[in-house]
Amino acid sequence: MSVQVEAQGSIKRILTVTIPQAEIESSIDRRTNEVAKQARLPGFRPGKAPIAAIKQQFGASIRGEIIAQVIEKNYSEALQANNLKPVGYPKIDFVQNESGKDVVFKATLEVFPEFKVEGLDKFEITKLNVEVTEKDLEKMLENLKKQHMIWEPVDREAAQEDRVIIDFEGFIDGKAFEGGKSQDFRLILGSNTMIPGFEANIIGKKAGTEFEIEATFPNNYGVAELSDKTATFKINLKEVSAPKLPELTDEFAKAFQVDTVDALKKEVKSNMERELEFTLKARLKEQVIEGLLAHNKVELPEALVQEEAKRLSGQAQERMKSWGHKNIPDMPLDMFIKDAEKRVALGLIMNQIIRAENLKTDEARVKAMIEKLASVYENPQEVVKFFYQNQAKLAEIEQLVLEEQVMDQVIAAAKVTEKTETFDEVMKHQAASALPQG
Repeated sequence: MSVQVEAQGSIKRILTVTIPQAEIESSIDRRTNEVAKQARLPGFRPGKAPIAAIKQQFGASIRGEIIAQVIEKNYSEALQANNLKPVGYPKIDFVQNESGKDVVFKATLEVFPEFKVEGLDKFEITKLNVEVTEKDLEKMLENLKKQHMIWEPVDREAAQEDRVIIDFEGFIDGKAFEGGKSQDFRLILGSNTMIPGFEANIIGKKAGTEFEIEATFPNNYGVAELSDKTATFKINLKEVSAPKLPELTDEFAKAFQVDTVDALKKEVKSNMERELEFTLKARLKEQVIEGLLAHNKVELPEALVQEEAKRLSGQAQERMKSWGHKNIPDMPLDMFIKDAEKRVALGLIMNQIIRAENLKTDEARVKAMIEKLASVYENPQEVVKFFYQNQAKLAEIEQLVLEEQVMDQVIAAAKVTEKTETFDEVMKHQAASALPQG
């Protein structure tokens, strides 16, 4: 075998491989003899047909089989001899493939790009100093109380933030319309869950009264025939209730599977600190990712980008199925190419750092991460055992730890400034960044 390697750019290679005719013919002869021992041809006993008859009957298929085998073998040897690490499968084109001659083929392939990660000393990373204060804890407890609001009926006119129970029926031009009727409907005034004017016209009315109001559907309303139409609603106001926060007592705490207020405070603070730690790590990781991508422009193997785009498309379809959608059409891969390119580039850069720094997964950190994940469950030891017995899950944790180790390397080389923020500021930023951009 002889091999010529042609480089086209940093990641494309074309191998021209020549396989001697003698190697091909000896393999064909050996395979032909094997077939002859088992072949059944009309007029001959099993395994007794002459070689000439075997070649006439099976020659073309035997040659095709051998050519496929020697190409696979010689391609693999060519990669090893030239220290090439391919991405995906090659494109094979024959230059020469005639009986009695050397076989020559070209293998067009992509290899992993070779590069040095740059710009780590130019990174500017902001590290946040944040703690959960007593004030933050009190605010969170207040939110929990609001989520368990008590509604007490009142004998007065309905006001903003009251909850009313109503029967209503809507009419347009004197005719009832579909979806415009309900009984024992609970509505918090000021929640803006109804069309403009509906809630405002109930304010000032007392329970036990019947009245009519007018409200106008928005011009972009989901039901086209109702858009921009003014409707008259007949209202029967059956109850007006005012909100009352529950008291922070041991009894209230039991709704959260703890026995005392002190235990509830401890649990809530622990959850807040866990969420804060996760959010701060995410903020740091976001900065590291953006910095790595900004300072390192990597030529991307198309095979990896296409594979990642397919994976993202599959994930999107699975999400839609989990939301109850059926008969989901195939999604064009173009929708996912941009994200796929970013993910592939990041993966290549991080793998390069791992190789350059000879990073190995820190087993102590793996153990600590698993124990932290398990701590929120009722039986932590069973969860820890599950992770160590499930190789796929354990590999996911090991990968996360390795990514954290890469982040540590980047942050250690970067220009780090520290900034103090409140718990509220961090959480509001996180919520805002999670919103769709457009």
